[in-house]
Amino acid sequence: MSTTDPATTPRRRGRPNAVTRDQVIDAGVLVANDTGLESLSFRALGHVLGVAPTTVQRTIGDLDVLHAELVRRSIDEATAQIEWPDEWRGVVRTFAEHLLVLLLRHPLVLESHRRRAPLVSTHSDQIVRRVVDALREAGFDDEHAVYAFFVVYDFVIGHASVRIGRGNSEEGRPERHALVGQILGEHDYDERFALGIDLLVAGIERVAEERRSTLDP
Repeated sequence: MSTTDPATTPRRRGRPNAVTRDQVIDAGVLVANDTGLESLSFRALGHVLGVAPTTVQRTIGDLDVLHAELVRRSIDEATAQIEWPDEWRGVVRTFAEHLLVLLLRHPLVLESHRRRAPLVSTHSDQIVRRVVDALREAGFDDEHAVYAFFVVYDFVIGHASVRIGRGNSEEGRPERHALVGQILGEHDYDERFALGIDLLVAGIERVAEERRSTLDP
């Protein structure tokens, strides 16, 4: 009895297989997270799905469309169950923590964002609005609430870039700096991120308070 998986069996000549858009996106997520966006091609996806590269292309369109779909799918899955706290500090922390988990779990999102695709998903506008509203609650006007959102966003993107870029390489470990190794012994990226968020939240609170005081008569 054959145990060959039909999903991985190359198509037979003269009998082109059909695949769905969701199947192509699922395969794209697997390939891009595993080997990077550079390896993402219609040929690679066709090999995974057991169809001709032209079948994949007809199903999804061009690679730019696929990159955007990969980002959307990954963000939607990561943000579907966010539970927002009521207080603004908690909202900022929740956003930062979920964004970091998304980027570390799906490196393709950060890689695609660097190259061509914005971090846009089904619910991204609602997420941005929720955080901006929280920063208004902290005391910022509309304009500075948006800029404060991007300050938090940029911090998380930068932190994730460092962690993903260095990977598990010993050569990239911060402890290789003599002073870091002497003081910390073993560097902890999670503690580093948590302190960064503490500093950001404290800074947001202080700057918002200063702005309010300049507006008070």
